[in-house]
Amino acid sequence: MSTPRRPTPPRRRVRRGGLRPPPEQEPPPAEDTGADTEEDADSGTSRAFRIIAAVVANTTLFTSLLYFFGLIATQVFFAHFRVHYTLLSQTADEILGRGVDGLFLPLAGIAAAGLVVALAIRLLKVRLSAEGWSDLLRYGTPVAGVLGVLLLAVAVPATLDPGSFSEYPGLPGLGFAIGVVLLVLAWRQWNATARRTTRGLAVVESVLTFLLVSIGLFWAVGDYSASVSVRRGYEVEARIPAMPSVVVYSAQGLNLAGDGVRQTRCTQPDTAYKYRYAGLKLLLQSGGQYVFLPATWRTTSGSAFVVPRTDSLLLEFGPAAGKPSRPC
Repeated sequence: MSTPRRPTPPRRRVRRGGLRPPPEQEPPPAEDTGADTEEDADSGTSRAFRIIAAVVANTTLFTSLLYFFGLIATQVFFAHFRVHYTLLSQTADEILGRGVDGLFLPLAGIAAAGLVVALAIRLLKVRLSAEGWSDLLRYGTPVAGVLGVLLLAVAVPATLDPGSFSEYPGLPGLGFAIGVVLLVLAWRQWNATARRTTRGLAVVESVLTFLLVSIGLFWAVGDYSASVSVRRGYEVEARIPAMPSVVVYSAQGLNLAGDGVRQTRCTQPDTAYKYRYAGLKLLLQSGGQYVFLPATWRTTSGSAFVVPRTDSLLLEFGPAAGKPSRPC
């Protein structure tokens, strides 16, 4: 007896696109909650703070360098005439004025050189292709690192023997600062290429770099200021004979004695100034003090006189080789 066959179910046709993954649906647009605006605002605020901090730090460093130059210049200049600078109570304006006068040309030269380098880098970055700029950075990074090491190797021994660089005042400190900058730039470029960046370490690197560069600049300014002040002391000494002559009239005796200084006692009964001192030159008036030099003052001989400025003194200025105009 035969078993009846079961009817076969009809085959379903498989569409060609049935095995393909369903098309990705675009996510619904997110609601504007203002988060992007807040992030942009935070980024802009932090950038503004960084700019302000950089400006304040550089301005403070610049002002400190000017004051430091003026202070060293004041000490060395008056030491040339054997006068201690603390007796004159120099004001901050006078010290800063000497700093500006002494650092005007060096700072202008350094700023011009830095501007030329910045413009050259910008020009190369615009003119070169991306591949050419990448090659320049790849070959320039080790060169900058080696040059920085060489500058430090030359500058650091100068701390042990400063006299070896006496003919080049300021260069050891400046070389130290430039060497630190080149090494840090080379390190950061290599670090960026290796993608090893840490925000905390970057801040520490920036602070230490600023500190080391500042030390190098103060070192350079101190050496240069001392050298310039010694030269200016000799220049002023050479101009003493051509400076206006000063006759000092005093109600009381000042006991000014030196080469070429003449003391005369006035015998007129009605005069308010009983003593006259001729043969002097005025070097400076500061902090309520006069600094007088004999007309024949030299480094090897001669004394400087520091006289308090009071109402009992009268100063008469005349030609370099002039004589007192009034009788005594």
